[in-house]
Amino acid sequence: MDWWHLESVAWGNSSVIHADLNHPNLIAATRGLSPFYLRIGGSFADIATYDMSNGTTTREADRFTKTCSRNPQLCLTRQRWDEVLKFANDAGAKILFTLAYLQHTKDEESEENDRRDWDSTNARQLLQYTAQSEYANTVFGFELGNELTHRGKIQNITRLVNAHQELRLIIDETWSAATNSNYKHKPKILGPASVGPSETKILLKALGSHIDIATYHKYHGSGKDASIIKHAKGTSIIQHPRNFHEISKTVNKYVDNPEVWLGEGAMAFNSGRQNITDSFVGSFWFTNLLGAISKSRPHTVYCRQALVGGYYELISHETMEAMPDYWIAHLWKKLVGTKVIGPIISPQREDSPEKYTFGCCKGPGYDTLLIHTFCAKEATSNPLVIITNIDKKSPFSLNITVGTHITKYILTGKGGRRDSKSVMLNGNQLLKIENGILPEIVGEDTDDLVIILPPVSIAFVIVRGFQVNECVLPIIVAANQTSSLSSIVEQPQVSSDGHVPFIASESEMHHPVTVHEVRQLALAQLLCAIVFFAFILYVRKRIRKSRNH
Repeated sequence: MDWWHLESVAWGNSSVIHADLNHPNLIAATRGLSPFYLRIGGSFADIATYDMSNGTTTREADRFTKTCSRNPQLCLTRQRWDEVLKFANDAGAKILFTLAYLQHTKDEESEENDRRDWDSTNARQLLQYTAQSEYANTVFGFELGNELTHRGKIQNITRLVNAHQELRLIIDETWSAATNSNYKHKPKILGPASVGPSETKILLKALGSHIDIATYHKYHGSGKDASIIKHAKGTSIIQHPRNFHEISKTVNKYVDNPEVWLGEGAMAFNSGRQNITDSFVGSFWFTNLLGAISKSRPHTVYCRQALVGGYYELISHETMEAMPDYWIAHLWKKLVGTKVIGPIISPQREDSPEKYTFGCCKGPGYDTLLIHTFCAKEATSNPLVIITNIDKKSPFSLNITVGTHITKYILTGKGGRRDSKSVMLNGNQLLKIENGILPEIVGEDTDDLVIILPPVSIAFVIVRGFQVNECVLPIIVAANQTSSLSSIVEQPQVSSDGHVPFIASESEMHHPVTVHEVRQLALAQLLCAIVFFAFILYVRKRIRKSRNH
């Protein structure tokens, strides 16, 4: 959630200050993503004020109360913070809150940023109040500042490092002194909430030992750019998955316990683009993005901008109806397990199946069809195939050569239109939240192993009666597998607090085994891997053969 001004943009009513947190459709939608992380941040977070005074008249309280009276759009009161905490708690969310930095480094006379050390007084007031709240455990962590080095907002990195050290002391002191008997979790420090690999590298080099989890922001174009449609229709917008790896390498080098969140992202910044990022055509980008980032460790969470607001929203700020990307997120949560299997397959590429099969060769962006494979969530030993067919004219036929039957969820825009803001399931069910009730989403079971994808469609297909070794819980690890909304890792990973994140998580319990058992398991895994990749190669050949005919 963001801090938009009520009068300055059409979606000002969806800001953290003004959003209707009691709307039944919003409550139903968030529960459909639960458990998840809710980030409260954005550009204006850096100049927000927190009034935790509740009518008290101390000098410090008066200072921030006066600031709030001058700009109520950027003022978080105690009452509103209580409402936000309760909303997140009831929705099954954990909050990541971006604390104001720029506001509190201004020179009081010149009004210039980054001219004095960070004044932590207001942040301390918010944290002290939060630690005593009955919903204290709802707050997962804090960021300090938003995209601070972008466009030269700050220059003094040493001052920022000192501020993070002070924030750590405040959190330690405040939560140690908390009298809340329900307290279980001390908030993490995340950051630097930066933009681009170079800025992220500079900041992590300085801040790496002072944060618990690295965060950065990534958009793939501007909402003001009319050509954004070409990125939505193809896969060139994703480019090389190694773009994610560059960040991963930086995190592995500079962060003590490497974990990275893509802490804010969407297809287009500048609030997205109407009829593109809020329509079904944008869902192809979103689906393929989730598949691509899943292969880049130590990424564990993808925070989609935004829950409500802008033209990249998951829930409409006008009608509170679910947008197409919401249903991708919901199905990902419902169906996709925590492990990715094998490569991303692109039938148009001669190099399939390498680890990454698109954005790597001449003429990227011509992959009208991509296939991602994961372990299914509900049937943990079965594979789940996710297929995107962006071709607006040609259907696609895929013959599954293993298993006994399949369960398919095929999504299309209403009327087969790419620009539709409504989504159909299996051609006959309109997906819609009505009166605060999520629709029951049931896949179509069939023993016909030929999948026909209409033009401009996205399919989630569970292959049943066929076990993939990577999806079978081994003797070594008894894992409580959970779905992921965005980022899924190749190997089991544990989130920082064991909580199932907005994007990905897997908690583990380790049990002792003998060397003999390990060797037996390793041999079985090798044999199953050979069988699976043989299957992948066979599918690729069949796809090409069907394309030629």
